[in-house]
Amino acid sequence: MAHQAVETRLAQPVCEGTDAKNHKETDHILREFLKSTEALRNRLNRHRSFNDLELFRLKNYFHALQLVYLGWKRKQQVLSPDSYDARNGPILPR
Repeated sequence: MAHQAVETRLAQPVCEGTDAKNHKETDHILREFLKSTEALRNRLNRHRSFNDLELFRLKNYFHALQLVYLGWKRKQQVLSPDSYDARNGPILPR
């Protein structure tokens, strides 16, 4: 399934290089994520009720995605030159 491909890619360490291969891989991952998101949207739009296990998994996936995104966002803010105070070091989000 597409979500498994995305989960596998998210679990891999990030390479620091920004070559064409990495850009193509990122584009592929984002396309697969979009496909999964669209499939979920279509499923939810059918007003189908979920059983307890499906709801549990859905909530866990959203939570995991949120944690990954917030961690990435925090890392980007720390690495950004705009978020650096020369006197005190990196400005960390509160």
